[in-house]
Amino acid sequence: MRLFKYFSFIALSVALCACGGGGGSSGTVGGGTDTGTTSTDTLLTLELKNSAGIATQSLDASGTADLVATLTTKDGAPVANQVVSVSESLFLSRLTSFPNGPSAVTDVSGIAKIKLKRLNLFEFGTDTMTARFSVNGIYRSSSSSSLQIRVAPPVLSLVLKDASNATTSSIGSAGGTAIHATLKFADGTPVVQKRIDIVGDPSKVSLPEGASQLTDSTGLAVVRIARTTLTVGGAGTLTGSATISGVTTSGDTISTVVSGAMDYTLGVANIGLTDLNIGSSPLAAFGNRPITVKATINGAVATNTAVQITFSASCGIVSPSSAFTDANGVASATYTANVASCAGSNVSVTASAAGANSVSGTILVLSPVATNVQFVSTSPQLIYLKDSVGTTQAQVTFKVVDSIGTPIQNKKVRFSLSNTATGVSLNRIGNVSPVDLTTNSDGIAVATVFSGTVPTSLNVKATILDSNDAETAVSATSNLLTVASGRPTQRSLSLAFGKLSLEGWNFDGDSTTVSLSMADRQGNPVPPGTQVNFVSESGVLLPAVCFVAPAVPGTSSSTATPTSSCTVNIRTSGTRPKNGRVSVLAYVAGEEDFVDVNGNNVFDSGEPFTDLGRAFRDDNAQAVAGANGQYDSGEFQVPRDGVVACAASGLCVGDAAWGIADVRKQRTIVFASGTAVISGTPVSTKRLEVKIEDINGNSMPTGTKVVATAIKSSSESKCAISGSSEFVIANKLEPTEGSFSFVDCGPGEGADVTVTTPLGTITPRKSFIFP
Repeated sequence: MRLFKYFSFIALSVALCACGGGGGSSGTVGGGTDTGTTSTDTLLTLELKNSAGIATQSLDASGTADLVATLTTKDGAPVANQVVSVSESLFLSRLTSFPNGPSAVTDVSGIAKIKLKRLNLFEFGTDTMTARFSVNGIYRSSSSSSLQIRVAPPVLSLVLKDASNATTSSIGSAGGTAIHATLKFADGTPVVQKRIDIVGDPSKVSLPEGASQLTDSTGLAVVRIARTTLTVGGAGTLTGSATISGVTTSGDTISTVVSGAMDYTLGVANIGLTDLNIGSSPLAAFGNRPITVKATINGAVATNTAVQITFSASCGIVSPSSAFTDANGVASATYTANVASCAGSNVSVTASAAGANSVSGTILVLSPVATNVQFVSTSPQLIYLKDSVGTTQAQVTFKVVDSIGTPIQNKKVRFSLSNTATGVSLNRIGNVSPVDLTTNSDGIAVATVFSGTVPTSLNVKATILDSNDAETAVSATSNLLTVASGRPTQRSLSLAFGKLSLEGWNFDGDSTTVSLSMADRQGNPVPPGTQVNFVSESGVLLPAVCFVAPAVPGTSSSTATPTSSCTVNIRTSGTRPKNGRVSVLAYVAGEEDFVDVNGNNVFDSGEPFTDLGRAFRDDNAQAVAGANGQYDSGEFQVPRDGVVACAASGLCVGDAAWGIADVRKQRTIVFASGTAVISGTPVSTKRLEVKIEDINGNSMPTGTKVVATAIKSSSESKCAISGSSEFVIANKLEPTEGSFSFVDCGPGEGADVTVTTPLGTITPRKSFIFP
């Protein structure tokens, strides 16, 4: 608690004025004559009396008090008509005199009264008042009298009351206990709208509505208090405090803390649990059920005090695991048999509370019922014929669940194929009969499908079996599984360039894509990982080998999408062929085409087939007049075991046996010059036909722009191009022919034609004049 600020009164000066001459002769008291009275001849006493005239040492918070000064001779005779004055400096802080100021005249009884009152209700303290007197204005050593005046603060008193508003010293377990804090001055004046702060031991008590409240019009603040737990006991002390603040007449801020305290005890609470309700009927697997329990305190239902109840179960969960009782003394939660191990067992559910005996009950949880089988995935969705380079088996996955989607373990599922006539096997090679499998802890069962010899599409069906291994009505079907043949054939190949003409005659670095598309003999995609090799007469292939990429994964609404092609880049460089035409060969290990006479999709002896010799790159196919596309000495050929080399006579013979061969595809690309050869013929004054080619008579680079500009004979001429004034060289090998139309042109006028390649090489304009 802060110390009270004290105010010290300065000396009280008492002037006793006598009439008449000096030297001790008698005279009238009020006439200013020295009566001869000395400081040892008179006595001045001070006393403080309240408004009821009762002596006091304290100034009330309300009302006034009289400072009573009594002047007598040493024999007790009153001295009248003398002025008693109090210095104004006494009244600068806590007190003031009124209504006649700090002076008064003694009456016939020698008594003078000065009225005092408090300036404010926020400054407190006790001060000593000392009086002196004088004769004819001359102070002498004298007897003196002093008086202590107390300016008292309000008193904060704390009282504990129960729910019936009766005073108590104990905080019970039934609730409703409150601290009544009263803040008043000694005369009963309340301090209103003042915050009262309560502090207690948090391990024993809590203040559920807050530790602070404001006083009302009677100076009363009520703070609710409760035990922290029903099992805590012992005793403690509660402390309350209020801060009285204000500003003095000199402008200083002053605060005083008023406090009070009280002791309390905590009685023992006997807690009991009863009426545990967990239901009586069996619970479905993975089901849930409400549970309740009632709490009592000292034998009565805990309606006013919340009791914390903890729930637990031997299997599954109780949510919430901890709950408080409501106004009826009941705590509620929900039990859920959320794990498979609870099924088919008796589950013990327990309710407990601190200081109480726990209560338990048993719930029978039934075994789960399989109500659905779900198709999960087929991986991969595309497989290839046996003995193919691609994947030849797939995993088909199903899941068995109950009515709420929870997986069911150890459930038998029968797998069967929708199509058994194509050589496809189930779970082991050669088996086409249904297969019974058992689900794992995640409800999953997986069967393997092996490809056969015939491309086909099929589904796998999964059916739940009952306890007697008989099929139930619960089943599901997988998405479509595709079995493709796999190896590419000669007739299925297609070779394509991104651009057929590059600016590469005298420039290194122009490039384009080279893509080989493939299929098997039935038009199905080839397996991922199929390797394609590329060779070129000139330039560089980056890379020289590519592989067929994996299929784009399937979704719930679409099957996997195979690529069945691969791509490299060709870049201009190296020694150019004399005519600028470059041969590019792509080859891949495949199989020879055959005629399937008996329809079993397998080559049988005696069936017609295409006997392929070695693959070769026909470099002079576009360079030698009259070339027949046959092998010529020095051209590149692909060696293969068992197949003889190509002969200089142009023959590349096969091995006379059907089987694996290098299937191949060749195309020509132009390494064109950047400079164009422009030729043309003015048909009339309305039309100009032009031919655009590179210096070797091939197409200019793909995308080259050809632009025409009208030549006018004078500034007044209206000769102009009608329609488009430019065209672009298409993706081709041969020269390009085009035309421009004109209007209002005459003889001597014409057009300038300019050619610009995609790399920015410009052929100077060539002029054409109309005749």
